[in-house]
Amino acid sequence: MIRQATTSRAKLRFYNACRGKLCLGATMPLALELLGKSQPGRFFAGPTLALDIGGSTAWMAGHANPEELAGFLTFCGCGAVVLDEAEAAPPAGWTRARPHTIFGLTPGRQLPEPEADEALWASLTFDRDPPARPVAEALFPARPARRDDFYSELCTKRSRGRARVWALWQGETLACTVGAYALANGQAYMACGETAEPLRGRGIGGRLIVRLANELSAEGFQPVFLCAPERVHFYTRLGFEKLGEYARYEAPAK
Repeated sequence: MIRQATTSRAKLRFYNACRGKLCLGATMPLALELLGKSQPGRFFAGPTLALDIGGSTAWMAGHANPEELAGFLTFCGCGAVVLDEAEAAPPAGWTRARPHTIFGLTPGRQLPEPEADEALWASLTFDRDPPARPVAEALFPARPARRDDFYSELCTKRSRGRARVWALWQGETLACTVGAYALANGQAYMACGETAEPLRGRGIGGRLIVRLANELSAEGFQPVFLCAPERVHFYTRLGFEKLGEYARYEAPAK
C-alpha cells in the first residue's frame, strides 16, 4: 500500500527505492530530507516505491502494482509520471508520451570548452552566486506559483550547500544561468539552463554548462541531467555521455 513518507519505516522505503538511481537518486532523497516536514503531502512510499508529487507531474523510483499506482496518482491529481521503464511497469491505462535521456559525466573527467562568441562572452560578467530571485524570474517568467516555489527551494538548498547556481550578466540583465539543483549521494543533478532569447545560439549557454560540469566533476561529483528529445544533439555535441533513459507517461484523457 502506498502511504505518506512520514514514519521512519516509510522514509527508509523511500530512500531504498531511490538508492543508486541516476538523477532520481539525488533529487528525490534530497527533497524529502529538506522539505519532508514542511510539505508532508508531497512524498509517498510503498514497499518498493518512492513518489515525489510536487505538482501535476510525479517523479517515481522503484515499482508498484500498475493498477494501484494508476488509481493513486489519479486520486492525487497527477496527469503525468516520470519513471524508469527498465524497473517499473507504468500506471495501468496510461500512455507513453516521451523519453527523457539521461546524460552525465564520469567523476574526474573534463570536457573540452565549446566554442562561443568570444566578443559576447568577454562582455558578460560571471557570477558564481547570483541572487535567487532574478534566477527564478528568468526561469519561470509566466508561472508565478512555480517561480515562488523554485525560489523557496533554491534558498533552502543553497543555505545547506546542496545546490550551486551560476549566471552571466549583461549589465543588470541576467543573460544566462545554469545550476546543479541537487548535490547529494555523489551526484550533481543539473537543470534549468536558460539563456536570454536575444543571446541564444551564440554558445554562451553551452560553455557555462560545461564549465560548471567540469568543476563539479573535478570535485568528485557525477554531473547528471535529464534531456528532452529535442536537446539530445546539443548535449551530445558538448561531449556528455548518454547514461540511460526514463519515460514520461500521461493519464488517459477524460
